[in-house]
Amino acid sequence: MKTLRFLLPAFLLAAAFVACNKEEFHQTRFLRPGSTPLLVYADQQMDSIAFQSSESYQLSTDVSWCQVEDMYKELKIPYSNALVDCFAWLRFEPNTTGKQRTAIVHLAAGDYSLDGCIIQYPFLCITSPRRYGEGLVPLMLSYDATQGQLAFTAFGTWTLTLEESATWLQLSQTQGGEGERRVTVTMSTNETGADRSAIVTLTSRGVSENITITQTKKPDEE
Repeated sequence: MKTLRFLLPAFLLAAAFVACNKEEFHQTRFLRPGSTPLLVYADQQMDSIAFQSSESYQLSTDVSWCQVEDMYKELKIPYSNALVDCFAWLRFEPNTTGKQRTAIVHLAAGDYSLDGCIIQYPFLCITSPRRYGEGLVPLMLSYDATQGQLAFTAFGTWTLTLEESATWLQLSQTQGGEGERRVTVTMSTNETGADRSAIVTLTSRGVSENITITQTKKPDEE
């Protein structure tokens, strides 16, 4: 038995296989998603799946909002006793339904077929404030805090819109491109004698989510 390594440039596939002179074998399995679904955000444009196969294969999905990129839909594997490491890119439409949705990726290889599960969240990738279930908890700031921070990952061009009545609060940035972002929230001391809140709306690829920022009142003096 010997091990050979080679590259399939047409599909950008890194392949490694073991060739044997004994019995032929047939194997196909998903690596990503594996035993758990692949999770993607509402504005996410693309993600990859990974699998192994000793057979020529075809990939398809059961929904229109999740599609296999054309160049990855099939591959002829003309090797005997070859287990090939493969990957493929999926493209997603934005999830503007407000509900979680599920797609099945069908992998057909020879006489074998497997299904992988993709779950698309109904919300954006916001990490500050933190998420509780599908909702966000308010970003809580002390009455004398002068700065806070919003943190998120956008998968497209994004905007932050502050409601007009929140004149006590300013944002360091209100638009930008995809990637990890941190936006500084600047405010004055809360002298109103009551908690005050503002709503900031984050929008990316047509998906919007409201973020509540609350500045507490000054504690009563004893």
